[in-house]
Amino acid sequence: MRKLFLLRGAPGSGKSSFIARHHLLPYAISGDAIRLLLADLTVYYDQKSDVLHQVIPRHVTDQTKKMKDNLVEHKMSYGETVIVDGTHIVASEIDHYKKWCEKYHYECYVVDLMRHQTLEGLLKRNQIRMQYDWVKPEVIKMMYNSYMAHPELPDWVRGIQPNQMEAALMQRENNLDRYSHVIAVPDDVKEEDFPHVHISNFYFSFNDRFTAKYGTYRNVVTIAKTKEEAVDEFRLPYFAFKFHHKHFLISAYPLRNEMLDPIKKVKGTWSYATGLYNVADFVQEFPENKQSHVHQFSLSKLDRTRILHIW
Repeated sequence: MRKLFLLRGAPGSGKSSFIARHHLLPYAISGDAIRLLLADLTVYYDQKSDVLHQVIPRHVTDQTKKMKDNLVEHKMSYGETVIVDGTHIVASEIDHYKKWCEKYHYECYVVDLMRHQTLEGLLKRNQIRMQYDWVKPEVIKMMYNSYMAHPELPDWVRGIQPNQMEAALMQRENNLDRYSHVIAVPDDVKEEDFPHVHISNFYFSFNDRFTAKYGTYRNVVTIAKTKEEAVDEFRLPYFAFKFHHKHFLISAYPLRNEMLDPIKKVKGTWSYATGLYNVADFVQEFPENKQSHVHQFSLSKLDRTRILHIW
């Protein structure tokens, strides 16, 4: 949900295995896969080993880059989780995505698959890869040396290790215990009935007029009521929070357990497995579960003309 993951690693570092192991293929965009849509395998003669390899063609590189960029931006424009299977060794390859992250309000994570790699290990795995995945050894050496010279990342992205992927896909609840009251303002509350906004309280707004008046305040969060508000206006499709040591969700419609599970509970803080759902998924109305795994406040079940004091 509005998260972009860039895999960083030379050929043979395990990017494809990482995607398969985490069941991420439906969310991944691969430059090599696009190349194979544009052209069939071609042959390359490796003089050192006296072997003729069938390899992924490189003469369609420009078309591949354009198609990949179009696919990435298209998915980001809908608020979908995007995983880009590429090398992303140098900082400029990562900075390439910054403009879209800013435009579509995305968090960007770089999954580093190079930290524990050795050049010998990469070259060895390259020799036993599927034939068309084979890459010229000098290309691997160049990428490895570039990474070792500059392993640092641009400061606008967040670097994670492969074993942190699951946590990155979780949505951690916000602790609102420091506030005195939590108040929700439904969409049909009249302006004369708006609550006085005070720094000691926290407010959820489904009300366009209330948002226009107070939406820039740090203690006011606007929740989307429709797909258009969630996707095009970047309003939050739901908000997970902890208040008075209890755990809550607020959204336009009740969220089904399948969209939240497994819920991780660590030291009194809950995190929800919502990372692979699109923002538009959370503003659809589904039949409710008989028993929700978390207490929920939903606009569809409120008196839309009255303010709700959650506590």
